[in-house]
Amino acid sequence: NTLDALQAIGAYNRSQFDIPVIGVTGSNGKTIVKEWLFQMLGRDHKVIRSPKSYNSQVGVPLSVWKMAPGHDLAIFEAGISKPGEMEHLETIIRPSIGIFTNIGHAHDEYFTGHRQKVEEKLKLFIHSDTLVYCADHSLITECLRENPAYRNLKTFTWSRKQEADLQISSVEKEGGKSRISAIFKSESFNFTIPFPDEASIENAIHCIATLLLLGYPVAVIPHPLSLLVPIAMRLELKKGTGSCTLIND
Repeated sequence: NTLDALQAIGAYNRSQFDIPVIGVTGSNGKTIVKEWLFQMLGRDHKVIRSPKSYNSQVGVPLSVWKMAPGHDLAIFEAGISKPGEMEHLETIIRPSIGIFTNIGHAHDEYFTGHRQKVEEKLKLFIHSDTLVYCADHSLITECLRENPAYRNLKTFTWSRKQEADLQISSVEKEGGKSRISAIFKSESFNFTIPFPDEASIENAIHCIATLLLLGYPVAVIPHPLSLLVPIAMRLELKKGTGSCTLIND
């Protein structure tokens, strides 16, 4: 089976490296969180990351296959469309740090409901040390508590509504930017991102939480956040020749 062989090669290459590996999954935001983390962490680390949206059963082993001597940090995204797929991706990525972006309606037709989808996606972190996620997604918390397999998995949570490791106290939008106020370990700080939409705010906060988890001081985080740039996504409209429009998927 060629897919089994490709995944086995990817898993073998992963086993040759003992560096921090960040695994990103969720219904939305995987690629943007990965790319923004690369923009922010690439200043201090030699980072290997998934190219584009390579998060499938084929894309993940191709991504991990690119790990090489000299890299000191890896960021890989993992996406599934039906139950039973994440176990294969977990054995390839083996993330030490996990990020669960959110849970939504993508691929609903293949799951019995959101609970099953959360349970399947969480399998990426079965051997991880720490998981970063938004505590406002209560279903993620419930699934973690109910499954003894995650007894030793530490969590780094953020929230806009309840107590968490990173507390978001306010979000103000003005002039195409968002000013976010937060509290971490009783220390208040502010940062601005050049995007006003809710999805970008959520993605940026995931990045902030990850940097704090990695030990970055609060004082140094606002500057790289202000320099974030948009990421070209799927279904991108482009003007073609002869009055044509191309949809780049």
